[in-house]
Amino acid sequence: MAVLSIEDIKVLIKKGKPEWIKEACEDHKKLNVHINGDDVAEYLESVNNYENARQYDLRKKFATSNKFVFENLLRPIDKIFSAKGGNKTVSASTKSKEQLLKDKISEIQYGYSVTDWIQKIQANKFYSDPNGLVFFEVKDNETYPTIKGIKCIFNYLANGRYCEWVIFKPEKRNDISGKQIDADFYRVVDDKFDYLVKVKADSFTIVDEETYPLMFKRCPAIINSDLIDAELEMKKSPVDGVIELADHYLNTSSVKNIYEFLHGYPIFWAYVKPCRKCDGTGLYEGETCISCRGEGNTFRKDVSDVIKLKPPTSNEEPTLAPNIAGYVQPDLEVWREQRTELDWIWGLMHFTLWGTTVQDSPNGKEKTATEAFINVQPVNDKLNSIADSFEDLEKKMVMFIGQFYLGDAFKGASINYGRRFLVESPDQIWNKYEKAKTSGSPKVSLDYLLNQFYQAEFANDLESLTVATKGIKLEPFVHKTDEEISKLTEISTEDKLRKYYFNEWFKSLVYEDILLKDVTTLSTEFETYLKIKNDARQEALRVQSDRVGQSSEKADSQQTIN
Repeated sequence: MAVLSIEDIKVLIKKGKPEWIKEACEDHKKLNVHINGDDVAEYLESVNNYENARQYDLRKKFATSNKFVFENLLRPIDKIFSAKGGNKTVSASTKSKEQLLKDKISEIQYGYSVTDWIQKIQANKFYSDPNGLVFFEVKDNETYPTIKGIKCIFNYLANGRYCEWVIFKPEKRNDISGKQIDADFYRVVDDKFDYLVKVKADSFTIVDEETYPLMFKRCPAIINSDLIDAELEMKKSPVDGVIELADHYLNTSSVKNIYEFLHGYPIFWAYVKPCRKCDGTGLYEGETCISCRGEGNTFRKDVSDVIKLKPPTSNEEPTLAPNIAGYVQPDLEVWREQRTELDWIWGLMHFTLWGTTVQDSPNGKEKTATEAFINVQPVNDKLNSIADSFEDLEKKMVMFIGQFYLGDAFKGASINYGRRFLVESPDQIWNKYEKAKTSGSPKVSLDYLLNQFYQAEFANDLESLTVATKGIKLEPFVHKTDEEISKLTEISTEDKLRKYYFNEWFKSLVYEDILLKDVTTLSTEFETYLKIKNDARQEALRVQSDRVGQSSEKADSQQTIN
């Protein structure tokens, strides 16, 4: 357990901010430009020997950030939070304390559960600020997670993803009169205390009235990322491998934008005619002609949108006849090449991050990354790795919450994320299912694929997924059609009827009953329905048999009379 003395704090502060913190800040700055689109203009560097200061200023002015690029690149990660499977449990000394902890976890801040908070708030920092912290603050006997960016941190000692201690950047404070105090104030947090340290010259003093014992069993800080860089000094972002390509994309995009906005418009030209009112002089009765506004011609289009040409006055002068007006079209080939370059860079970024590419749809339009990966295995591998990071963070967060609210009554937690990411689209999974049926795959495999199809189809509709899943469990011979069943000789008539009547019965159920009743209850109701149907069928057969018998007797009687 790391507990700092005032002498330890003094030594750490006097050493100054370590070099790795400075590097982490620079890393965060670059990541933040690409992922969140912050400070793009300041980030762009002049292309030496190719553009002057004015051209560089124009490029910054028309630059489009890479925010949309990373929104698309990172979209498959959403599958981690909608993946099927997994389980989450907490344990406490009593059921009431266990329920209290569940309630706190389900609404930790802003109405978010811990999982939602990670997805909607922390995930962005995992990508853009890997060395920043998730730090638990305390107020009014409640604890809640906050994001402490690397820019507000002076130093910390990492132990895996935990911190042994954290020193935040110094701040200035005012006295009760509002005058600034001639000293720096450092917040220092270790495994036991949350200190405020006043530093003036060589004097280091703990401010007792703003120093508190912690209600956690260790420093309540978790590093945003658990991915370690090559030098083992800092944590890195999961998109670290594509940042150089992102620089290239940003530069290429900014150059394209200049061409698009400054040179991408056709320029209109036209021969002008003398103004009839002033006869081309621009003056009428000694004043500026109000008809042509002193221009001497009758062309009324805005001068910023047109090139006005004087008609040739002799045969020796060049002419654009037979046209009297037209357009100068920009060179579109440059524009097309720039777009091709951007597509190429995007492809490299995508392959670098996910280890595969996406296939083109039949109409030639590229599908979204989560719909048409050519090879889903490297995508699943990558998602598993990132899911490990989020899962680990949630475990640690739940631990801090449990320690704070329950103390020794907290007995632990098990957090396991689902790993069925459903990267493939419903159509792709259905095609796999159809091929598996045709090739005679085992029924267990067919069940798995059919379940996957419904999970993908109803990924955001839990009720429909519940209905479909129960239907799979209840329907007899679910992978065969009625026609296929009718041709099977080894199946009894009763079993065939079970298949034939299932759809009729299932459609007759009240929707809420399917949702609320378990499979066993529904199965019993299906058997009752079948019995009623079979009894009615047997009665119909009996009546038909009686009619046939009566007809036969009548025929015999008539024959006797004859």
